[in-house]
Amino acid sequence: MLRELLENGSPVDIVATFIALALIAASVLCLVFIIVGGITFILSAGNEDKIKKAVHTIRFAIIGLLVTFIAFFAVSWLSRLLDIPFDLDFSTIVQLMQEIFASLRG
Repeated sequence: MLRELLENGSPVDIVATFIALALIAASVLCLVFIIVGGITFILSAGNEDKIKKAVHTIRFAIIGLLVTFIAFFAVSWLSRLLDIPFDLDFSTIVQLMQEIFASLRG
């Protein structure tokens, strides 16, 4: 899909795909930081500074995840408002994720 898009796609489709890839990357990074914050919290051994750092990591990761979803909906809404043929929906994002994971497997 990505190769075909880059070779034959319109500029709007290419931008939509790169926005979808950025949303995927941001979501994955937020989830990784939530996991890292949870592990830091578990391994803090009662140290108040480590607990605060872990809670802040989890809090900011959740805020980042919310901002990611708000950005997705804002881009979709603006494209409809400005009547831009911007085909960006969750099925496109899921399809891109499946292609990425398939290419990582080999």
